[in-house]
Amino acid sequence: MVKIISWLLLSLLSSGGLVAYFLQQQYEEKSADFRILYRDVTIKLAQHDAIIRLLPANPLAWEVQKLFPHIIRLRQHSTIEPWRALVVGRKGQYWLNIDNQSLLIDLNRLVSDIRGKKRFSHLIIQWNNVPLFEQGAASPRDYWRWQKAISSRSQPFMLIADDRPDWMGLPWTAILAPALFWGLLVYLFSQYRSNKRRRDIADMRSQYAELTRLNTMGELAAGIIHELNQPLTAILSYNQTAQRMMRQQHPGQVSALLEAAVVQIKRIDALLQQFRQKLIGQQADYQPIVLGRLWAQVVTLLDKEISSKKIRVSSRIPDNLPLLYAPPLWIEQILHNIAHNAVQAQEGNKPGTSWINLTAKAANAGILLRVTDGGPGLSEQALQQVFMPFFTTRSNGIGLGMALTETLIQRLNGNIQVSNMTGQGGASFTIWLPVHLREE
Repeated sequence: MVKIISWLLLSLLSSGGLVAYFLQQQYEEKSADFRILYRDVTIKLAQHDAIIRLLPANPLAWEVQKLFPHIIRLRQHSTIEPWRALVVGRKGQYWLNIDNQSLLIDLNRLVSDIRGKKRFSHLIIQWNNVPLFEQGAASPRDYWRWQKAISSRSQPFMLIADDRPDWMGLPWTAILAPALFWGLLVYLFSQYRSNKRRRDIADMRSQYAELTRLNTMGELAAGIIHELNQPLTAILSYNQTAQRMMRQQHPGQVSALLEAAVVQIKRIDALLQQFRQKLIGQQADYQPIVLGRLWAQVVTLLDKEISSKKIRVSSRIPDNLPLLYAPPLWIEQILHNIAHNAVQAQEGNKPGTSWINLTAKAANAGILLRVTDGGPGLSEQALQQVFMPFFTTRSNGIGLGMALTETLIQRLNGNIQVSNMTGQGGASFTIWLPVHLREE
């Protein structure tokens, strides 16, 4: 719409300017015609003064009429001199009286002889504001007017001419040509702006991709620190315990500790592979998830913390639960982060009062997971900011666990909500994931 309005305004301005220029040219040409007409009329009227003084005792007076056909009659007064210099006749005629001589002059013939093809739409010769001669009819469209007094003592007339522009005679091809020019210019300018905008957007996207890559690398570094801290701590604890058992001559328990350490090492390897996939943009491996088995693996990973704090872990997962397609490590990481937070939230509980529960059910073409715990629940601030990066309620926490959890759920086209359980205390994390999500 802006392009059309711009084109119309530019076309109207340029075409209007050309119309004004060509109309001015017409006016100048008409003005030149009027000056020629005025000169010729003045010469003809001046001739009358010379002729009338040569008439007495001239036997060739008839030849005067032949040379000047607008002089209709010649008359001589023998006794009384006419008391008026001009006597208006009829139909554009008047008597010119000088001394004892009189001429009857027809302005119709006079003007027709000198105008030729230069015609005005309305022409008047006035004397004392009385029209002696009028040709054409006045029109409201005649907004050009020229008038000038004829400097003659015997015939002090006023010559007036009116005319109108010749619209059909204007060079409309030249007048309308700028519309094509401005249309082409507006089109080229819009194409330039469109191409420039595309280039700017491409540059912005390139810069954004670079910034996103840098931010992702920072997120990955922080995520690696967060995710690897717990399994590395567990591995250290298992190895230290195994060393102590070997020194105490109890080799039978070393095997179980080493197996637990191997599980944690495998988890570290899986986490590093996941971070590598995210860094290079590699597609994740979507597989059918056996939720009960995966939850048992999460509990195994947290076995040390769960055992040391005597936390009771339970679950209710129906056997007919729809099959969920997702990267197994993503679901494990989601449940691990929530369960790990639940463990840490119950550090101040009395022995035997801590618990974590997982329930699952089909809902809205997906699976609804709910993880609850026996902790004190979340504060109002924590409920609002729990998924914000670097928000944590622990002095030694990084604040990336729940932010990464939300990111993974969103990548699975799911959603997560958090609340406190009414009357029981403790936090409740509700996750919904579509069951048929499969990345091709």
